[in-house]
Amino acid sequence: MSDDDVLVSARGLQVHFPIRSGVLRRTTGAVRAVDGVDLEVRRGETLGLVGESGCGKSTLGNALLRLVEPTGGTVTFDGTDVTSLSSGDLRRLRRRAGMVFQDPFASLDPRRTVAQTVAEPLEVHGLHPGRRERAARVGELLELVGLDPAVAGRYPHEFSGGQRQRVGIARALAGEPDFLVCDEAIASLDVSVQAQVLNLLRGLQRRLGLTLLFISHDLSAVRHVSDRIAVMYLGRIVEVGPAAAVGSEPQMPYTQALLSAVPVPHPSVERARERIVLRGDVPSPAAVPSGCRFRTRCPSVFEPCDDVDPALQPAGVPGQLAACHLHGVVGTPVAEEAGAAPA
Repeated sequence: MSDDDVLVSARGLQVHFPIRSGVLRRTTGAVRAVDGVDLEVRRGETLGLVGESGCGKSTLGNALLRLVEPTGGTVTFDGTDVTSLSSGDLRRLRRRAGMVFQDPFASLDPRRTVAQTVAEPLEVHGLHPGRRERAARVGELLELVGLDPAVAGRYPHEFSGGQRQRVGIARALAGEPDFLVCDEAIASLDVSVQAQVLNLLRGLQRRLGLTLLFISHDLSAVRHVSDRIAVMYLGRIVEVGPAAAVGSEPQMPYTQALLSAVPVPHPSVERARERIVLRGDVPSPAAVPSGCRFRTRCPSVFEPCDDVDPALQPAGVPGQLAACHLHGVVGTPVAEEAGAAPA
């Protein structure tokens, strides 16, 4: 794969938040929310980013757009180093990137009409400067996300959660972006509405040629919408690969545990299958374990895990990578070793 096939990439990306205590607010440590991430998002694909709450998914999405400042590493957008841009250049670049937030009510200003909310990026980026042109563009964007342009004069409280999220998507699309970050975009919606929003995003991607980063803790939703899946644990990517492979034959014990938690719609299969229950709690990102950061909960931990931090390495099908020492042991399939249920 050439560099031209990659729209967004991160190399060694870190976002550490200092811990300060005492009267003098001295730095006594750091929360390592994102801790050395290498990631590529290819043009025209949907990359799903999945993991438990608190693993750093949202911080990573924000860092890719430099909504939070990276502590280390680099982010490249279409060949441009985002981390070195001035504020003016960064604003121009952000026209090419949009974001859909988790809570469609909190992300919309209750004092502004839908028209004002959707038109805001047009004003910021100097697009469609005339009032009539701007109003016409707002109507087009509302139609694009399945809303009647006649609702443009209403306020957020007059809409359902799913409709508010459609307004948020329309706003994210106003600058005609190439890249869209969807940060838990369906988490606060009813199940039936979640399916509608997922189908809307898939349709918009095909129609507009968008590149999507779809962040979620729900592996079943991520499998439904993604071309590839990246699994995150405690600030690191621990597995990445084609969605079909990661969603059916995961190579990392943590991914296997996530998959086992996804309900199977067939009752007899659901009753018979083995579940992987992880021991203990997720360690604090302020006190990351030595060696493999998953070793304190892993059902397959063995000697190298205590001291050696595993790098992503080929495992499973071509293009699938896992950060796990089990793949360095010849003839030891991860699924058998971890006691995972067959797919």
